[in-house]
Amino acid sequence: MSNLIRNFSIIAHIDAGKSTLADRFLEITGTVQADKITPQLLDSNPIERERGITIKLAPVSMNYKGRTLNLIDTPGHVDFNYEVERALQACEGAILLIDATKGVQAQTIANLRLAKNLGLTIIPVVNKIDAPLADISASIRQAKQLLGLNNDPLLISAKTGEGVTELLNKIISDLPGPTSSLRDSYSNQSNPSPTSPSVIARPAPAGRGNLTPSDVPLHALVFNSTFDTHLGVIAFVKIISGDLKFGDKLSFLSSGQSLTASEIGIFSPGRTKKEVLTIGNVGYIITGLKDIRHVLVGDTLCLTSQIKLVSPILGFRKIHPNVFLDFYPADGSQYRDLVDALEKLKLNDSSLTTQGINSPILGQGVKVGFLGMLHSEVVGERLEREFGLPVISVSPSVEYKVKLRSGEEKIFSSPSDFPDPAIISQGFEPMAAVNIVVTSPYVGAVMELCQDLRGNLVNVSYLDELVEIDYFLPLIEVITALHDSLKSVSQGFGSMNYGLAGWQEAELVKLDVLLNHELFAPMSVITVKEKAYYKGKRISEKLKEAIPRQQFEIPIQVAIGGQIVARETIKAYRKDVDAKLHGGDFTRNLKLLNKQKKGKARMKQFGRVSVPQEAFLAITKS
Repeated sequence: MSNLIRNFSIIAHIDAGKSTLADRFLEITGTVQADKITPQLLDSNPIERERGITIKLAPVSMNYKGRTLNLIDTPGHVDFNYEVERALQACEGAILLIDATKGVQAQTIANLRLAKNLGLTIIPVVNKIDAPLADISASIRQAKQLLGLNNDPLLISAKTGEGVTELLNKIISDLPGPTSSLRDSYSNQSNPSPTSPSVIARPAPAGRGNLTPSDVPLHALVFNSTFDTHLGVIAFVKIISGDLKFGDKLSFLSSGQSLTASEIGIFSPGRTKKEVLTIGNVGYIITGLKDIRHVLVGDTLCLTSQIKLVSPILGFRKIHPNVFLDFYPADGSQYRDLVDALEKLKLNDSSLTTQGINSPILGQGVKVGFLGMLHSEVVGERLEREFGLPVISVSPSVEYKVKLRSGEEKIFSSPSDFPDPAIISQGFEPMAAVNIVVTSPYVGAVMELCQDLRGNLVNVSYLDELVEIDYFLPLIEVITALHDSLKSVSQGFGSMNYGLAGWQEAELVKLDVLLNHELFAPMSVITVKEKAYYKGKRISEKLKEAIPRQQFEIPIQVAIGGQIVARETIKAYRKDVDAKLHGGDFTRNLKLLNKQKKGKARMKQFGRVSVPQEAFLAITKS
């Protein structure tokens, strides 16, 4: 019975206590015995537990007071925004979790807007009321103003369990069950107009007459997937309409892939087999497919025999990387190991893209596309931990677009692919719509930072003691500079969220780095002409700090084409060669010093500059 099901998610900013609240739900509902509860039980990756963040969403079914409660624990970081969006589409309600120690933050607002756009019922909750730094009254005011409430939000402590039982009761009483309006639309052949906001239905073909409930076409939303070495791809689905049975022949509408449901079931929290999944159920399908790229998040799953009756669920789009980094193995002989490791990671992360590259200096490597910088950090950490492969990561880049004089358009992300400036007619850089939430004393500093990063102010609004600032910023500035700088200028009180916002015309140039007069291609970066001199100066200064002194003098030069725009020099180590001389004519000292000078000149001519990983990190933060 769908009216006995409650599908809901927890939306919040990163580190607001989502996973801890999920632990209390599992404990109170008896889904997991209290003595077997481990902190952040639904976070399967050790990195998630160590950082206190959710990277991969996890669904779980709980039985409580005769109801089935399906929770989808979602990531809170902006990098995984599309996963959150698809997870919310599988729900009818959401818990808006506000951290009492920090108040409303940027990702809280962003996820709330997603939930409202999907028509979800919102239950506002203030968490961490037991924390010494909690400002409960301010959090209540912000929640009421944000949602236009008359009543106070629920107060809980996910850590101690205070108020969590009342929250479970509120989920049962306030959230609606899964809608069955799609079924009614298929019963009315003459007026097929489903009221579900997330589904488009085609009319029944002529001659079918009224459909019985068992004839209603299967619509299932794929909101996540994972890969098992033995079972293949496991798709996470929410049944929108119809019934899904064990052994059904199924097809994906977007990818066109067909499969047989070799096993279906629910998560409680481990996989539990079922013979049938009905409307409103959240569960899994073992597809047997060996390539996770065939199971796209947001795709529509239907019976192969009914594929002509079904239209896609709205909102689907292919995940596209936002930032690109070049990964090189620290040990050049481990290139094949790096490729194999990335392929294994891609089995469980379809958002990763890889492309082989070659550098005359660093050897063979891989260009990897990520959703954002946190995503890249997690992947780099997993390569080192799980596969024993420390990597050198080269300065991040985004996709740029140029229009050539021939009329052709070219999109590229690597400085090595930058066309000859003589054939470029127009250049374009990707833009981001940025939402920043900060306390009022730091508004001036935040706005000054955004202006320095070439931002255009869109809107400023006030939420109790907080200020919400909307800016239009170049994506590369958001990824490489804004996050860390925002925390610095706001003393940790600022939070941000961003989304892609099209292209903006820009005069693009390529900065080349020369070490000891030799081009060091892996450090080349693309920037806009108006910031080229400033950025070149910053790069040379950072490299001077990061590259250790060596036995010969190292000039660091940054150039645009043949023009040097910045230079720094790393002085050589110098041995006191005349220390052993005691007295005598000065010409003896001069002879030794001239001999040393010639040796240094020869060493500078043939010596190779040793560049540590810190130098590449310095480029990233320049």
